[in-house]
Amino acid sequence: MDERTVEQRIRTAVDHAAPDVLDRILADCGPQTASVVPFAAPRKRRRWAPMAAAAVLALVVCAGAFGVTGWRAANAVDSVVMLDVNPSVSMSVNARERVLSVTALNQDAVTIIGDMDLTGTDLDVAVNALIGSMLQNGYLSELQNAILVSVENQDAARSAQLQQQLTDTINSVFQGGHLEGAVLTQTVTETADLNDLARQYGISVGKAALIQDVTAQDATLTFASLAPLSVNEIALIAESRHLAAQSVTQTGTASAKAYITAEEAQTAAYTHAGVSAGDVVQLEIEFDSEDGLMVYEVEFYAAGIEYDYDVDARTGEVVKFSREGGSGSYPAVNTADFIGEEAAAAAALAHAGVTEAETTWFRCWLEHDDGRPECYEVEFLAGSTEYSYEIDLTTGAILQSEQEDHGAPAAPAGGNSGSLIGDAAAKSAALAHAGVSESEISRFEIELDRDDGRTLYEIEFHVGWTEYSYEIDAFSGAVIQAEREIDD
Repeated sequence: MDERTVEQRIRTAVDHAAPDVLDRILADCGPQTASVVPFAAPRKRRRWAPMAAAAVLALVVCAGAFGVTGWRAANAVDSVVMLDVNPSVSMSVNARERVLSVTALNQDAVTIIGDMDLTGTDLDVAVNALIGSMLQNGYLSELQNAILVSVENQDAARSAQLQQQLTDTINSVFQGGHLEGAVLTQTVTETADLNDLARQYGISVGKAALIQDVTAQDATLTFASLAPLSVNEIALIAESRHLAAQSVTQTGTASAKAYITAEEAQTAAYTHAGVSAGDVVQLEIEFDSEDGLMVYEVEFYAAGIEYDYDVDARTGEVVKFSREGGSGSYPAVNTADFIGEEAAAAAALAHAGVTEAETTWFRCWLEHDDGRPECYEVEFLAGSTEYSYEIDLTTGAILQSEQEDHGAPAAPAGGNSGSLIGDAAAKSAALAHAGVSESEISRFEIELDRDDGRTLYEIEFHVGWTEYSYEIDAFSGAVIQAEREIDD
């Protein structure tokens, strides 16, 4: 506001403070028979005029200051919200959750923004419009259903509140489109390193932070290999490798409907290698990226040979393969010379002096070392004593034995006959308690164990980024302990 404007406003304010009412007074007096001769009033200094002018000036200055403050508040950036699917969009938002600017960070984002002008709109409205455009343009679907929401705000509570609010908004849009989506949320802080990576790969700082966290947990993954992938694909790779950013919260499960199953990839690798499933030991299957292509990485051993395959996750075609050993690493193993698990179990029980009927639980398996059969491992619980054995593959000799006393055995709940409920019943009890279905879980593990004289099932599984841990009473199926945490 310049000096002339201030002077004009003061003059106007003074005129309004002392208006000319002569004409109105004369009109009220009715017809006049004589003329009125005006005369000049004696000039008298009005002491209140400077005070009035000063007061008006103060009001104008205050109003101006208030206006400037309000303008600044309305245009100050309070938060930065980033949305990543494959399109990467960044929005600056004020404290009233009004969008100040929208930036397309890659060409896909230009497509979904189109001719929409979202400046000045409510944040929820803008997000609703962007998600709707992603659905319409095919960036979000049953095949690719994951979106990353990153919030940058120095107030942790405010950031968490925005994350939850946007998760609810996005899930509402998904439900309207009959889509079961996965929403990943995180708080981010810009750094020079993250900014450089984001600019280099045309992604948001939020997506750069997610990739940096994932690659830090697995040195075989590179930033360059993950940056071109969608958030859905990154989530699938991280989940298959048991990786998870501790700061990321996820609702829903990333879709794998665009790809063949792990079993189908396994079959493709076995067929190409010319081996049968019975010959294979130490199998590992996980998602990976090969030059931007989603693949299953299949690794296994058969007859002393190590096989490494990359199988196209969409078509099942073998993209790359290698094999090591066979000719020099290990001599061929003739499994026909092995005594078998039944004979190994009998040898262990005879050494312990108990029968299988006297055991509470019993296990026997073929143990491998670097892909090569090493021995039979036998474990069982009889009374309060836990037994562990290593049995020679061909002679049945006791290579190693251990015994551990767990104290007096706990009586089965309810005074029943002492029958174990079994793995399936224990699994059902844990899933029911967690409120999830079997189709939602991954990385399921169950083990029968003894703890403080009590026989129980130890169960672990994942739903998205969340890890569940349970202890289930082996006789009654009661939940003894339950824990849930974000997988790190």
